Amino acid sequence: MTKPTSLVFCFGLATSLAGCINFIPAYHQPTAPVETKWPVDESANSFSIYTGSNVPGTSKTQSPSPAASNRVSPNEDWRAFIQSNKLTQVIELALRNNRDVRIAILNIQRAEAQYGIQRASRLPNIDLGVTGANQRLSENVNNGNSTISRQYSVDLGVSNYEIDFWGRIQSLEQQALEQYLSTIEARKNTQLSLISSVIESYLTLIADQRLLRLAEETLAIQRDSLALTVKSFNSGVATGLDVARAKTTVATALKDVAVFTSQVDVDINALNTLVGKAVPIYLLPQLADNIGFAPIHVGVPSDVLLRRPDILSAEHQLRSTNANIGAARAAYFPTISLTTTGGLLSTSADDLFSGDSRSWVFTPNLVLPIFNWGELDSQLDVSIADQQIALNQYELAIQTAFREVADALANQATLNDQVSAQQMLVDATSESFRLSNLRFDEGVDDYFTVLDSQREYYTAQQELINTKLTEALNLVTLYKVLGGGWVESDVPMPDSLPSTGALYDSQ
Repeated sequence: MTKPTSLVFCFGLATSLAGCINFIPAYHQPTAPVETKWPVDESANSFSIYTGSNVPGTSKTQSPSPAASNRVSPNEDWRAFIQSNKLTQVIELALRNNRDVRIAILNIQRAEAQYGIQRASRLPNIDLGVTGANQRLSENVNNGNSTISRQYSVDLGVSNYEIDFWGRIQSLEQQALEQYLSTIEARKNTQLSLISSVIESYLTLIADQRLLRLAEETLAIQRDSLALTVKSFNSGVATGLDVARAKTTVATALKDVAVFTSQVDVDINALNTLVGKAVPIYLLPQLADNIGFAPIHVGVPSDVLLRRPDILSAEHQLRSTNANIGAARAAYFPTISLTTTGGLLSTSADDLFSGDSRSWVFTPNLVLPIFNWGELDSQLDVSIADQQIALNQYELAIQTAFREVADALANQATLNDQVSAQQMLVDATSESFRLSNLRFDEGVDDYFTVLDSQREYYTAQQELINTKLTEALNLVTLYKVLGGGWVESDVPMPDSLPSTGALYDSQ
């Protein structure tokens, strides 16, 4: 066997031996530190819809969508949960333009590039080197004779290639891979958060629009009441105190109109920020819009919690720190590296490419740590501490997810009753207000009783709108915390990052 062939054989053998030993601890998925059943039965999750039906400030009665009669799984497309074409279009617009989603995608591309860097370190870098060295030695160092030496070389080879016999580089590669997979799950979580945030912002805008309409209707009623009170005062029936009290109700209604007018504008600004651009006028909600949601099939905790993207991301982080322990353990063993080159070497450029100029270098190197004053021990302790931190963060993520689902189910169990009770209160205060007006017209009660009844009726109507909003938001929260159905095709990954030339052109 010739020497070059021997070098190739040794190099191939060294490469094949890389990673044959691995010190990464065996990974076992931790047991979820939560109960096996939800504290509230799933049957409490009945259909909930936020519509204009029986909502103060609207008059058109609407019914829930027939498509909402079947429960949807959080694994399904989120479009099966939302029963509104306009809201669906707004969400799709947000998924295309929201900056948080774009950042999440860029984080994936960055992690993928980092993984590529680490993966490339398992194989040797082959470099081509061309050098020309010229040196003149003076008379003072060469016995009174000056000389000029020249050396030219062309080399192709590998420099300081670490043979990963103990699996250190493989462990670091596994760590980078888990970090990459974690960013993929983080992107899913960003999409889910964006979808729920857009829905919440949309529903809040509708609620504030209805509160504004209620304030405007109340203002109109109070102005008519003030005009009648002034007329009665001029006729000697009402007192100056009645007029003053009527003016206070008008001023209160004027203030509420101003407050809710600005709040509607603030809600639109918040929605535009989430979407990433101005939402077209035709997609903004109207008072009569029917925003319905399908009921949700909850499932058991072991299935629900382990499919949430944030929990999957935390588990990949745990696997990443587990792989880092393997790299820290491998650092105790000798580092074996190899430098080998082959090429042409000559003292004359004219003879560089002749057959007699062939040369090669084969330099194996072994470094064994002996005295490091506890550095390697500390590095291992750091990696173990990181792994334990990641383990507790993973378990905390599961516990937090369990609590979020349990809280949403608990709220859902009583929110329907809260809405019904608040509707009863609205009906009762409406009747009280009507009777107070009759008694005032007949001279039985003073105007203070009318104002007090009207204030209670107005407050009850506001609370009904807010309670219905809370009911709808809780259902959206339940869908989110169950890991609601994100769709990868909604935000496709770009083929590549922008080129360097494109970046300069943009500047």
